[in-house]
Amino acid sequence: MEWVKVKCDLFDHRKIKLIRKGPKGDTLVLLWVMLIAEAGKCGRGGALMISENKPYTAETLSLLLAIPESVVEQGLELFARLEMIERDAIIRIRNWRKYQSEEKLEVRREKDRLRQQRHREKGPEVLQPVSRDSHASPSRDVTPENRTEKNRVEKTTTTEGVRLLLSQTPLSNISAQELGGLMQRHGPGRLRQAADVAAETWRRDRVEIRNPGGYLNTLCETLVIPDWYAPPEERQKRAQEIRRRQEVQTAGLVAQQLAEEIENKARDQLWQSLSDSERDQFCTVARDEYPVGTHAPEGVVQILAKMKAWEARQVSGCS
Repeated sequence: MEWVKVKCDLFDHRKIKLIRKGPKGDTLVLLWVMLIAEAGKCGRGGALMISENKPYTAETLSLLLAIPESVVEQGLELFARLEMIERDAIIRIRNWRKYQSEEKLEVRREKDRLRQQRHREKGPEVLQPVSRDSHASPSRDVTPENRTEKNRVEKTTTTEGVRLLLSQTPLSNISAQELGGLMQRHGPGRLRQAADVAAETWRRDRVEIRNPGGYLNTLCETLVIPDWYAPPEERQKRAQEIRRRQEVQTAGLVAQQLAEEIENKARDQLWQSLSDSERDQFCTVARDEYPVGTHAPEGVVQILAKMKAWEARQVSGCS
Protein backbone atom coordinates (compact mmCIF):
# COMPACT_ATOMS: atom_id res chain seq x y z
CA MET A 1 0.00 0.00 0.00
CA GLU A 2 1.24 3.48 -0.82
CA TRP A 3 -0.78 5.60 1.59
CA VAL A 4 -2.02 5.92 5.15
CA LYS A 5 -4.56 8.29 6.70
CA VAL A 6 -3.38 10.79 9.32
CA LYS A 7 -5.87 13.30 10.71
CA CYS A 8 -4.99 16.99 10.81
CA ASP A 9 -5.72 17.09 14.57
CA LEU A 10 -3.13 14.36 15.30
CA PHE A 11 -1.13 16.65 17.58
CA ASP A 12 -4.25 17.67 19.50
CA HIS A 13 -4.88 14.10 20.65
CA ARG A 14 -4.42 13.75 24.41
CA LYS A 15 -2.08 10.76 24.08
CA ILE A 16 0.17 12.64 21.65
CA LYS A 17 0.21 15.65 23.97
CA LEU A 18 1.13 13.39 26.88
CA ILE A 19 3.96 11.79 24.88
CA ARG A 20 5.37 15.16 23.79
CA LYS A 21 5.55 16.37 27.40
CA GLY A 22 7.62 13.35 28.44
CA PRO A 23 11.31 12.53 27.88
CA LYS A 24 12.31 12.64 24.17
CA GLY A 25 8.67 13.49 23.46
CA ASP A 26 9.09 14.94 19.96
CA THR A 27 11.31 12.03 18.89
CA LEU A 28 8.74 9.52 20.14
CA VAL A 29 5.93 11.27 18.27
CA LEU A 30 8.07 11.11 15.14
CA LEU A 31 8.64 7.40 15.84
CA TRP A 32 4.87 6.89 16.11
CA VAL A 33 4.20 8.49 12.72
CA MET A 34 7.03 6.46 11.18
CA LEU A 35 5.57 3.25 12.66
CA ILE A 36 2.23 4.01 10.99
CA ALA A 37 3.96 4.61 7.65
CA GLU A 38 6.04 1.43 7.99
CA ALA A 39 2.94 -0.62 8.83
CA GLY A 40 1.30 0.78 5.70
CA LYS A 41 4.26 -0.42 3.61
CA CYS A 42 3.97 -3.90 5.14
CA GLY A 43 0.32 -4.15 4.04
CA ARG A 44 -0.58 -6.66 6.77
CA GLY A 45 -3.44 -4.99 8.58
CA GLY A 46 -1.25 -2.92 10.89
CA ALA A 47 1.22 -5.71 11.73
CA LEU A 48 4.90 -4.89 11.29
CA MET A 49 6.25 -7.92 9.40
CA ILE A 50 9.36 -8.30 7.25
CA SER A 51 7.94 -11.52 5.79
CA GLU A 52 5.25 -14.04 6.66
CA ASN A 53 7.18 -15.50 9.60
CA LYS A 54 9.60 -12.70 10.48
CA PRO A 55 8.26 -9.77 12.53
CA TYR A 56 9.94 -6.42 13.07
CA THR A 57 11.90 -5.95 16.30
CA ALA A 58 13.15 -2.87 18.11
CA GLU A 59 16.54 -3.50 16.49
CA THR A 60 14.97 -3.75 13.02
CA LEU A 61 13.06 -0.51 13.52
CA SER A 62 16.19 1.22 14.81
CA LEU A 63 18.09 0.29 11.66
CA LEU A 64 15.27 1.22 9.28
CA LEU A 65 14.20 4.47 10.95
CA ALA A 66 17.66 5.69 12.05
CA ILE A 67 16.55 6.09 15.68
CA PRO A 68 18.65 4.69 18.57
CA GLU A 69 17.41 1.27 19.68
CA SER A 70 17.05 2.43 23.29
CA VAL A 71 14.71 5.21 22.15
CA VAL A 72 12.74 2.80 19.95
CA GLU A 73 12.37 0.41 22.91
CA GLN A 74 11.28 3.30 25.15
CA GLY A 75 8.69 4.34 22.57
CA LEU A 76 7.33 0.83 22.07
CA GLU A 77 6.90 0.37 25.82
CA LEU A 78 5.11 3.72 26.10
CA PHE A 79 2.86 3.04 23.07
CA ALA A 80 1.92 -0.33 24.55
CA ARG A 81 1.06 1.26 27.93
CA LEU A 82 -1.09 3.86 26.15
CA GLU A 83 -2.81 1.05 24.16
CA MET A 84 -1.62 2.48 20.83
CA ILE A 85 0.05 -0.80 19.83
CA GLU A 86 -0.19 -4.48 20.69
CA ARG A 87 3.18 -6.04 21.37
CA ASP A 88 3.70 -9.74 21.86
CA ALA A 89 5.54 -11.77 19.24
CA ILE A 90 4.42 -9.19 16.68
CA ILE A 91 4.19 -5.40 16.90
CA ARG A 92 0.75 -4.37 15.65
CA ILE A 93 -0.84 -0.90 15.36
CA ARG A 94 -4.17 -0.91 17.17
CA ASN A 95 -7.33 0.31 15.42
CA TRP A 96 -5.52 0.07 12.08
CA ARG A 97 -8.70 0.90 10.16
CA LYS A 98 -8.29 4.52 11.29
CA TYR A 99 -5.09 4.73 9.27
CA GLN A 100 -5.69 2.53 6.22
CA SER A 101 -8.83 0.92 4.75
CA GLU A 102 -7.16 -2.07 3.14
CA GLU A 103 -10.35 -4.05 2.83
CA LYS A 104 -11.95 -1.37 0.66
CA LEU A 105 -9.06 -1.57 -1.80
CA GLU A 106 -9.23 -5.37 -1.81
CA VAL A 107 -12.98 -5.42 -2.36
CA ARG A 108 -12.71 -2.88 -5.19
CA ARG A 109 -9.91 -4.86 -6.81
CA GLU A 110 -11.94 -8.08 -6.65
CA LYS A 111 -15.08 -6.41 -8.00
CA ASP A 112 -13.14 -5.07 -10.97
CA ARG A 113 -11.56 -8.45 -11.59
CA LEU A 114 -14.88 -10.30 -11.42
CA ARG A 115 -16.50 -7.78 -13.73
CA GLN A 116 -13.72 -8.27 -16.27
CA GLN A 117 -13.99 -12.03 -15.89
CA ARG A 118 -17.76 -12.02 -16.51
CA HIS A 119 -17.20 -9.91 -19.60
CA ARG A 120 -14.54 -12.29 -20.93
CA GLU A 121 -16.54 -15.42 -20.23
CA LYS A 122 -19.67 -14.27 -22.03
CA GLY A 123 -20.14 -16.62 -24.94
CA PRO A 124 -20.65 -15.46 -28.52
CA GLU A 125 -24.07 -14.21 -29.37
CA VAL A 126 -26.49 -16.88 -30.63
CA LEU A 127 -27.31 -16.27 -34.25
CA GLN A 128 -31.02 -16.12 -34.97
CA PRO A 129 -32.13 -18.27 -37.92
CA VAL A 130 -32.74 -16.25 -41.04
CA SER A 131 -35.69 -17.05 -43.25
CA ARG A 132 -34.85 -18.19 -46.78
CA ASP A 133 -37.17 -15.51 -48.06
CA SER A 134 -35.70 -12.87 -45.85
CA HIS A 135 -33.80 -10.04 -47.45
CA ALA A 136 -31.90 -9.23 -44.24
CA SER A 137 -28.15 -9.12 -44.59
CA PRO A 138 -26.09 -11.85 -42.84
CA SER A 139 -24.99 -11.22 -39.27
CA ARG A 140 -21.70 -9.37 -38.94
CA ASP A 141 -20.60 -12.04 -36.42
CA VAL A 142 -19.86 -14.47 -39.25
CA THR A 143 -17.54 -12.19 -41.20
CA PRO A 144 -13.76 -12.72 -40.90
CA GLU A 145 -13.28 -9.04 -40.13
CA ASN A 146 -15.66 -9.18 -37.17
CA ARG A 147 -14.13 -12.39 -35.82
CA THR A 148 -10.76 -10.68 -35.90
CA GLU A 149 -12.22 -7.69 -34.05
CA LYS A 150 -13.77 -9.98 -31.42
CA ASN A 151 -10.45 -11.73 -30.88
CA ARG A 152 -8.73 -8.38 -30.48
CA VAL A 153 -11.30 -7.20 -27.92
CA GLU A 154 -11.06 -10.46 -25.96
CA LYS A 155 -7.27 -10.25 -25.94
CA THR A 156 -7.36 -6.63 -24.76
CA THR A 157 -9.87 -7.49 -22.03
CA THR A 158 -7.71 -10.35 -20.81
CA THR A 159 -4.55 -8.25 -20.61
CA GLU A 160 -6.44 -5.50 -18.80
CA GLY A 161 -7.66 -8.06 -16.26
CA VAL A 162 -4.11 -9.33 -15.72
CA ARG A 163 -2.84 -5.77 -15.29
CA LEU A 164 -5.55 -5.22 -12.69
CA LEU A 165 -4.31 -8.27 -10.77
CA LEU A 166 -0.74 -6.94 -10.93
CA SER A 167 -1.64 -3.38 -9.94
CA GLN A 168 0.37 -1.77 -7.13
CA THR A 169 3.15 -4.35 -7.43
CA PRO A 170 6.48 -4.22 -9.33
CA LEU A 171 4.97 -6.72 -11.77
CA SER A 172 2.71 -3.99 -13.15
CA ASN A 173 5.77 -2.64 -15.02
CA ILE A 174 5.56 -5.50 -17.52
CA SER A 175 5.30 -4.24 -21.11
CA ALA A 176 2.24 -4.76 -23.28
CA GLN A 177 4.35 -6.78 -25.74
CA GLU A 178 5.57 -9.14 -23.01
CA LEU A 179 2.06 -9.54 -21.63
CA GLY A 180 0.65 -10.35 -25.05
CA GLY A 181 3.41 -12.89 -25.67
CA LEU A 182 2.74 -14.62 -22.34
CA MET A 183 -0.96 -14.86 -23.12
CA GLN A 184 -0.30 -16.46 -26.51
CA ARG A 185 2.28 -18.84 -25.05
CA HIS A 186 0.39 -19.99 -21.94
CA GLY A 187 -3.25 -19.05 -22.52
CA PRO A 188 -5.37 -16.48 -20.66
CA GLY A 189 -6.47 -18.83 -17.86
CA ARG A 190 -2.97 -19.92 -16.93
CA LEU A 191 -1.66 -16.38 -17.16
CA ARG A 192 -4.42 -14.98 -14.92
CA GLN A 193 -3.79 -17.59 -12.24
CA ALA A 194 -0.02 -17.12 -12.35
CA ALA A 195 -0.43 -13.32 -12.22
CA ASP A 196 -2.67 -13.55 -9.17
CA VAL A 197 -0.32 -15.92 -7.34
CA ALA A 198 2.64 -13.70 -8.25
CA ALA A 199 0.93 -10.53 -6.99
CA GLU A 200 -0.17 -12.14 -3.72
CA THR A 201 3.32 -13.61 -3.20
CA TRP A 202 4.89 -10.17 -3.62
CA ARG A 203 2.42 -8.61 -1.17
CA ARG A 204 3.49 -11.19 1.42
CA ASP A 205 7.27 -11.24 0.91
CA ARG A 206 8.07 -7.93 -0.85
CA VAL A 207 10.96 -9.49 -2.76
CA GLU A 208 12.71 -7.48 -5.47
CA ILE A 209 11.53 -8.29 -9.01
CA ARG A 210 13.72 -6.80 -11.73
CA ASN A 211 12.30 -8.70 -14.73
CA PRO A 212 8.49 -8.97 -14.45
CA GLY A 213 8.14 -10.68 -17.83
CA GLY A 214 10.70 -13.37 -17.10
CA TYR A 215 9.34 -13.87 -13.60
CA LEU A 216 5.78 -14.40 -14.87
CA ASN A 217 6.94 -16.67 -17.69
CA THR A 218 8.81 -18.92 -15.25
CA LEU A 219 5.81 -18.97 -12.93
CA CYS A 220 3.45 -19.92 -15.78
CA GLU A 221 5.74 -22.81 -16.74
CA THR A 222 6.32 -24.14 -13.21
CA LEU A 223 3.24 -22.94 -11.37
CA VAL A 224 2.76 -24.54 -7.96
CA ILE A 225 -0.09 -23.12 -5.88
CA PRO A 226 1.23 -22.24 -2.38
CA ASP A 227 -0.59 -23.65 0.65
CA TRP A 228 -1.39 -20.15 1.88
CA TYR A 229 -2.90 -18.97 -1.41
CA ALA A 230 -6.59 -18.13 -1.46
CA PRO A 231 -8.53 -17.51 -4.72
CA PRO A 232 -9.91 -14.01 -5.30
CA GLU A 233 -13.46 -15.06 -4.42
CA GLU A 234 -12.32 -16.37 -1.05
CA ARG A 235 -10.25 -13.25 -0.42
CA GLN A 236 -13.30 -11.14 -1.16
CA LYS A 237 -15.34 -13.10 1.40
CA ARG A 238 -12.57 -12.62 3.94
CA ALA A 239 -12.43 -8.91 3.20
CA GLN A 240 -16.19 -8.62 3.70
CA GLU A 241 -15.94 -10.47 7.00
CA ILE A 242 -13.08 -8.21 8.10
CA ARG A 243 -15.16 -5.18 7.17
CA ARG A 244 -18.10 -6.42 9.24
CA ARG A 245 -15.86 -7.07 12.25
CA GLN A 246 -14.22 -3.68 11.91
CA GLU A 247 -17.59 -1.96 11.70
CA VAL A 248 -18.45 -3.57 15.03
CA GLN A 249 -15.07 -2.52 16.43
CA THR A 250 -15.56 1.02 15.15
CA ALA A 251 -18.95 1.24 16.85
CA GLY A 252 -17.31 0.04 20.06
CA LEU A 253 -14.49 2.55 19.63
CA VAL A 254 -16.95 5.41 19.17
CA ALA A 255 -18.79 4.36 22.31
CA GLN A 256 -15.49 4.09 24.20
CA GLN A 257 -14.37 7.55 23.05
CA LEU A 258 -17.69 9.02 24.11
CA ALA A 259 -17.36 7.38 27.53
CA GLU A 260 -13.78 8.71 27.82
CA GLU A 261 -14.92 12.24 26.96
CA ILE A 262 -17.64 12.06 29.61
CA GLU A 263 -15.16 10.71 32.16
CA ASN A 264 -12.58 13.39 31.28
CA LYS A 265 -15.17 16.10 31.78
CA ALA A 266 -16.21 14.63 35.13
CA ARG A 267 -12.55 14.31 36.14
CA ASP A 268 -11.89 17.97 35.31
CA GLN A 269 -14.96 19.03 37.27
CA LEU A 270 -13.78 17.02 40.27
CA TRP A 271 -10.32 18.59 40.04
CA GLN A 272 -11.80 22.08 39.98
CA SER A 273 -13.86 21.28 43.08
CA LEU A 274 -10.76 20.34 45.13
CA SER A 275 -8.98 22.77 47.38
CA ASP A 276 -5.42 23.86 46.65
CA SER A 277 -4.04 21.68 49.43
CA GLU A 278 -5.88 18.61 48.11
CA ARG A 279 -4.52 19.23 44.63
CA ASP A 280 -0.99 19.58 46.02
CA GLN A 281 -1.34 16.23 47.79
CA PHE A 282 -2.30 14.42 44.59
CA CYS A 283 0.49 16.18 42.64
CA THR A 284 3.00 15.01 45.26
CA VAL A 285 1.81 11.40 44.88
CA ALA A 286 2.11 11.69 41.08
CA ARG A 287 5.70 13.02 41.31
CA ASP A 288 6.68 10.27 43.77
CA GLU A 289 5.52 7.58 41.29
CA TYR A 290 7.51 9.04 38.40
CA PRO A 291 10.68 7.08 37.50
CA VAL A 292 13.63 7.97 39.74
CA GLY A 293 16.10 10.33 38.11
CA THR A 294 13.60 11.46 35.48
CA HIS A 295 12.22 14.98 35.38
CA ALA A 296 8.44 15.05 35.59
CA PRO A 297 6.98 17.89 33.47
CA GLU A 298 4.30 19.81 35.35
CA GLY A 299 1.71 19.19 32.63
CA VAL A 300 2.21 15.44 32.93
CA VAL A 301 2.17 15.64 36.73
CA GLN A 302 -1.18 17.44 36.66
CA ILE A 303 -2.69 14.87 34.29
CA LEU A 304 -1.53 12.02 36.54
CA ALA A 305 -2.72 13.88 39.64
CA LYS A 306 -6.19 14.28 38.14
CA MET A 307 -6.27 10.54 37.51
CA LYS A 308 -5.23 9.87 41.11
CA ALA A 309 -7.96 12.15 42.41
CA TRP A 310 -10.53 10.44 40.20
CA GLU A 311 -9.42 6.98 41.34
CA ALA A 312 -9.60 8.06 44.97
CA ARG A 313 -13.14 9.39 44.48
CA GLN A 314 -14.16 6.11 42.78
CA VAL A 315 -12.78 4.07 45.65
CA SER A 316 -14.44 6.23 48.28
CA GLY A 317 -17.70 6.04 46.36
CA CYS A 318 -17.60 2.23 46.40
CA SER A 319 -16.79 2.00 50.11
